[in-house]
Amino acid sequence: MRTHGTAGHLIIAVLALTLTFGSGPAALTVASGPLLWQGRLDAHQVWLFGTIHVPDARVLALAPVVQQAFDRADRVVTEIPLDGAHQVELASALLLPDGQRLRAIIGEAQFSRLETRVRVALARDAPEVAPLIGIMLDRLKPWAALAQLASLDYLPELLAGKTSLDAHLYGQATAAGKQVGGLETIAEQAGTFDAFSPTEQAALLDEALRDLESPTRSTTGAALVEWYVEGNGEKLAATLSQGRSDAALARKFQAEVLVKRNHRMADRIDALRRTAPGERLFVAVGALHLVGPDNLPQLLGARGYDISRVRP
Repeated sequence: MRTHGTAGHLIIAVLALTLTFGSGPAALTVASGPLLWQGRLDAHQVWLFGTIHVPDARVLALAPVVQQAFDRADRVVTEIPLDGAHQVELASALLLPDGQRLRAIIGEAQFSRLETRVRVALARDAPEVAPLIGIMLDRLKPWAALAQLASLDYLPELLAGKTSLDAHLYGQATAAGKQVGGLETIAEQAGTFDAFSPTEQAALLDEALRDLESPTRSTTGAALVEWYVEGNGEKLAATLSQGRSDAALARKFQAEVLVKRNHRMADRIDALRRTAPGERLFVAVGALHLVGPDNLPQLLGARGYDISRVRP
């Protein structure tokens, strides 16, 4: 498989592997172990588990070492809280203010390309939604429309109510009576894109669309899922260093969507340690938070944690 590319698959990879909001079926290959790290500081124990935000059956089937860590944990936290009330808040955060429309922000030509990609993704499995696609997309903020492209191959399943790995873990933890929560608020995660002007958001959306439209697309959603199932953090991290048509904007995207949030998450994890020093904590966040630049294992190690990847 070739490894050249554009900022488009950088964007899609980061969204699929970091934000709780891509990814078709792929052949299962030999696994090198799940993306799981274990850390200790004094009496505090933490597991960091990398997720990919899709409802793929292979992704939802936890490896035994992950299941054991999850079962032992007293508290389970995801990027944002995933209970019903917060899901409603998240849905509201995706929408433009009343009177604003996406097509007016990004232009009719780009909106038509976006609508075409989503319509094609839903044509076979959810044809009844087709007449509503334009109306639904037109209400989204540009970054929220971009997030739809990160889960494009799974839109029928998501519309049918299937849950992603993160939501599955949150639900299981709640059912088991564990403490649950998020490392970020809805406003903080949604506000990540406030750092980007409408013009920059439109440019990011254009990059992602161009990659999806390219007949020579190399890093596909299917590849991301395959590498994730393999536990191949090196290949996932390599998506961050592939070619870019707008290098400055790609660097800003990486800094705002990954690095800044990694530091915030590390601070929140350490705050939980100080609040409950003997607690066993299971953290489930997008995989690139664990293998990219300034990743969570590195940042916790710098705070004094003895941390290492768990191998089968």
